[in-house]
Amino acid sequence: MDIKLINISKSYLSTDNNYIVSLENINIDIYYGNYISFVGPSGSGKTTLLNIITGNLKPTSGEVYWGKYPLSKTSDKLISRLRREKFGIVFQDVKFINEISVKDNILLPLVINYIPVSSKIKYFETLVESLKISSIINKMPYSLSGGEKKKIAIARALITNPEILVADEPTANLDDTSAREIFHIFSNLNKLGLTIVVATHDERFGLYCKETYLMKKGKIEEFKSR
Repeated sequence: MDIKLINISKSYLSTDNNYIVSLENINIDIYYGNYISFVGPSGSGKTTLLNIITGNLKPTSGEVYWGKYPLSKTSDKLISRLRREKFGIVFQDVKFINEISVKDNILLPLVINYIPVSSKIKYFETLVESLKISSIINKMPYSLSGGEKKKIAIARALITNPEILVADEPTANLDDTSAREIFHIFSNLNKLGLTIVVATHDERFGLYCKETYLMKKGKIEEFKSR
């Protein structure tokens, strides 16, 4: 599924009744199989942009297309269904359920989407092996390192076989070795055909991505491709 953003702006009303502009006039085409990063400091609008791309937030003005669907004219019910089917999302806050095992956290999206777990067991085994997390799937989430938590979050996002992986600050607070592992995981997934969209402050992502948008104060300051 291709995604198109046309003249996207987003503003918020502050407590003193002034409008704060989070995004201003963003135009982006995200084609199937691409690997894109939005790079910028905190407050540059990256997370807001990801939330608009995934349909979790409506822009103040402009239009988002998911394939043939303009989101402003699409029902919330259909948007929710398409999001579940098409997107895998890695949140900045990994949002695990600490009372259940790593394995059950990874499999949880299947239950939410009414997909029989038995139909995905072989895929699950292949997934955890490829991410090198087989040894920790029976642990509890609170016992994991930062790098392990990120890998588990990626596995959970991938368990439904999405077309698009969206990740918000996937290397935040990781050491260099763990960050490089995440870079290589994403590159390998993209080589397999997965569309990947990343928001990050880590400029090293630009070395791996096909397209990089440098953001500052809600605007795209520079575009790089390789």
